[in-house]
Amino acid sequence: MSVAFGGFHNETATFKVTEEISKGTPVKISDNATVAACGEGDEFCGIIAGGDNAYAAVQIYGEVTAKFSGTAPELGYTALVAGADGVKAGGSREYLVVAIDEAAGTVTFLM
Repeated sequence: MSVAFGGFHNETATFKVTEEISKGTPVKISDNATVAACGEGDEFCGIIAGGDNAYAAVQIYGEVTAKFSGTAPELGYTALVAGADGVKAGGSREYLVVAIDEAAGTVTFLM
């Protein structure tokens, strides 16, 4: 047996966007059925899984690996917000952080 988090309750929803948003970007609701990239320090509702300049698949549940900025988040339930290039520690909404790769600058968490 091996450790695995991929596929754990992974759920995406398709939203409108007003511009193309890169995969891995934290997003927030900006209008009816529309998301926009978060500013640094914003609470996020999901992470872009793919899309174009009209629609984006937003992962709203499941396992996510994202870049982190600043100090590495702590393992366990940790508050995360949008960072300069992904996520960073802070805010009030907690996610279950299951792995940190400081060399790669990534954090894996469950939403």
